[in-house]
Amino acid sequence: MIFKNPKSICRLRPGTRAVFALALVAAMSVPSFSQDGDSGSGTVNLDIQADFSDYDRNLGIAKASGNVLVKYGDVTIRAGQIEFHQSSGKIFARDGVRLFKDGQVIDAEEIIYNIHTREITTSQLKSALESVFFSTETLERSEEIEGAGGGPIILHDSYFTTHDSASPDYHIKVKKLEIHPNDKIVMHGARVHVQDTPVLWFPYFVQPLDADLGYYFIPGWNSAWGGYVLNRYGFMVGENHHAHAHFDYRSERGAAGGVELFDRKFRNNENIGRLKLYYADDQNPDLSYNGVERNDGTANERYRINFQHRIYVPGSDDETFYLDFDINRYSDAFFYEDFFPSEFRDDPRPDNLINLTKLFERGEISLTGRFQLNEFFQTDTRTPELAIDIIRTPIGDTGFFYDGLTSYGVIDEDLDDATLLLPGTVDPNGYNRFHTYHELLYPTRLGFLDVVPKAGVGYTNYSSFDFPGFNSVDRTTLHAGIDLSFKMSKRSPDVVNHALGLDGLLHVVRPYLSYSMVSTDDLTGRLSPIDRLTPSTRLRPIDMPLFTAIDDIRNWQIVRAGISNRWYTRRDGATYEWLSLNNYFDIYLDDPEFARDFSNFFTELKWRPVPWITAATTAQVPFLDDTFDFTEIHSTLSFIPTDWFQISLGHYFINGHPFFGDTDLHTLATYTRLSDNWGFSTQHRFEADDSTLEYQQYTLHRDLGSWTASLGGIVRDNRTGEDEYGVVLGLTLKAFPRLSLPVDFQPGSLSSED
Repeated sequence: MIFKNPKSICRLRPGTRAVFALALVAAMSVPSFSQDGDSGSGTVNLDIQADFSDYDRNLGIAKASGNVLVKYGDVTIRAGQIEFHQSSGKIFARDGVRLFKDGQVIDAEEIIYNIHTREITTSQLKSALESVFFSTETLERSEEIEGAGGGPIILHDSYFTTHDSASPDYHIKVKKLEIHPNDKIVMHGARVHVQDTPVLWFPYFVQPLDADLGYYFIPGWNSAWGGYVLNRYGFMVGENHHAHAHFDYRSERGAAGGVELFDRKFRNNENIGRLKLYYADDQNPDLSYNGVERNDGTANERYRINFQHRIYVPGSDDETFYLDFDINRYSDAFFYEDFFPSEFRDDPRPDNLINLTKLFERGEISLTGRFQLNEFFQTDTRTPELAIDIIRTPIGDTGFFYDGLTSYGVIDEDLDDATLLLPGTVDPNGYNRFHTYHELLYPTRLGFLDVVPKAGVGYTNYSSFDFPGFNSVDRTTLHAGIDLSFKMSKRSPDVVNHALGLDGLLHVVRPYLSYSMVSTDDLTGRLSPIDRLTPSTRLRPIDMPLFTAIDDIRNWQIVRAGISNRWYTRRDGATYEWLSLNNYFDIYLDDPEFARDFSNFFTELKWRPVPWITAATTAQVPFLDDTFDFTEIHSTLSFIPTDWFQISLGHYFINGHPFFGDTDLHTLATYTRLSDNWGFSTQHRFEADDSTLEYQQYTLHRDLGSWTASLGGIVRDNRTGEDEYGVVLGLTLKAFPRLSLPVDFQPGSLSSED
C-alpha cells in the first residue's frame, strides 16, 4: 500500500497504542474482492447508489455523483463523486470521502483504492481514531511478505506527537519508521524533541506493541533501599513465549537482576506458565526492610528460583489431564521481604509441590508431591499423596446423592534449621496415612420446608510412624446431620428511588438450621497431627467433606442456625442484588475444641446501591457465652460524593481473642480533583490500639497535556525507632500508557508480574 501524498495527517482514538496503532490504517485496506464469486476476471459486484449515475460499457467505467453510497462486502464508501474502472480495479472517490470497514473510519478529500493490489493513494487523510497526530512524506506497505496480513507499513521522514496542540509539548521525528501490525515498530534515526529542542536520539529502536514487551523502569527512593531504579526489558522468545530481563540498582544494597520467562498460552492464569530467576549481590544483607539490623549471618549472595507451569499430559490442550509444577527456591528466609515486599505480603512462604490431576465430570484424581526445598521454613510434606475426590453426585433416579473422598499418602513434617534435635534422632512427626470418607444425602421437601438428611462413614489408618513404638493406629468416623431451610418473599414494585438505585424491590428471607454430629476415636497422645486445626476467628466447617483437618477430627455435636435476607431490584433488564444480610451462630451440644455452649453471633452485610457507593461489614460479638469473650469487626466503604472527590474507608477491630493480638486499625484513601489539570491523593493507616500512624502517602498529580506527572512521598512507622521514608516520581505518556515511570509506593512490583 502506497500513500503518495506529502504531509498526510492521521488521528487515532484514545486507548490505541499510540503511533503503533497506525497499523490500523493498514487494516483498513479492502481485501482483493472476488468477481461473481470467483477470483477470475469479470464484472465486479458493486452496489452503487447516487443521485446521478452512468456506466460506459465500452470503457468499463462506472460514474456516480451526488450523495454516493458504495457497498462491497463489509466495506462502505460515501463520497460526493466516484468512478470505478473495471479493467484496473480502481475506485476513485472524491469530495468528502468516508470509508467504513470493521468499525473503523477513514476521512479524506480523495481516495484511490485498487481492489486487486490493495494500493491506496489519498490526500489530506484523516482517521476517526483519535490521539496520535502525524505527518509523513511517504507511506508504503508491502503485501508480499509476512503472510496473508501483508508486510510492514513503512513511513519515511515522519513527524508525530500525541499532544493535540498547535505547539505540542513534544514530538518525535523519524527518518524511517516500520510498523509491523500486531507485532512491533522499528524506528531508524528517531529524534525526540521537547518543544523545539532535541533531547534524545536513537539510531535504532524497537518497541513491541505488546504491553508485556519493551522497556519500562521505576526510579525512586526509600529508606529501606536508598535510591533505586528498577529496569525491565521484555522481548519475545520464539512465537509462544516472552521474557523479561531485569537489571536493578539499590544504593543501600547494590546491583541485582534476573530473567523471567512466560508461556503466553497461560497469559490469563497468574499461577502457571512462568520461570523467574533473580540474583542479588547484596552489599548490606543484615539490613532488614524495616531498618532493624539482623546480625543473623545472611550471605551476600542472594537469589530466588520460581517455576510454575502446567503440562497437558496427552500433549494437547486437554484441560482434564495435566501436570502442575510449583517450585520455589530462595537463598534465605528474608529474601522476599528485602527484595520483593509486595510478594512477601501476599505469600511470605511460597509452597513447593508437583501435582498430577485428572478431572472427570463428577470429580478428580490427583497425585501430589509436596516437599521441603527451603530448610529455613518448617514444612509438611507429601511423598506422595494420591487422592480421589467425588463431588455431590446423583445416584441414578433414586433421589439420593453421593459425596466421597479417598486418599493415601506418605505424610511428614520437616522442621526448620532453627529447631534442634538430639544427636542421632530424626523428626518424629511422620507416618503413612490412608483415609476414606463416604456420605449419602437425600434432598427432599416437606410442605414448605426443604430437608436434606445426610449420613456418612469414614476410616483412617496410620502406619510406618517415624516415632518408635507405634506400629499402626486406626480410626473410624461416623457422621450424621440434617439441613433445614425455607424461603419467604415479598414484592414491592412501587418502591422506586433512583438516587439509591431502586426500581422495585423483592425481599427474600431464608431461615436455616443445620445439625451435625460426629463420633470418632480419640487419637490424643497417639500421634502428632499434621493436617490439623489452626487458630482462626471463623467458624469451622461442619460438613465433613469440607473439613480438611483430617488428623484433627474430634467428636462434636453442633447446631448452626441463621437467617439470610436478600433484597433484589431491577437494573439493566436483569435482577440485581441490592443488599444482603446474613446472621448466624453455633450452638455446641458437644464442643470439639473448647468448653463453649455458643459461638459468637455473626453478621455479614453487603450493600451496593449504586456504582459510586459500596459498603460491606463482617462482624462477630459475644453471644450467650463468655468462654471466648472477643469481638471482631471488619468494615469497608467506598464513596464518590461528587465528580471531584473520592474516599475509601476501612476499619478492622479485634479485641480479646485468645490467639490473636488486639488491633483497632483504620485506613483512609482519598483522591481530590483540584482542577482540570491538578489532582491530589492520600493514603493513611492508623493503629488506634497503640496510637501509631503506621503509613502516610501523599501524591500530587499534574496533567501536562500529553503527559501526566505525579510526585509523591511516603512515611512508614515500623515501630522500631527507624521510620521508613520514600519519594517516587511518576511520568506517564497518555497515549503510551505502558511507556511510563509509574508511582510505585510498594517497591518490588515491577520485578514481579504486573
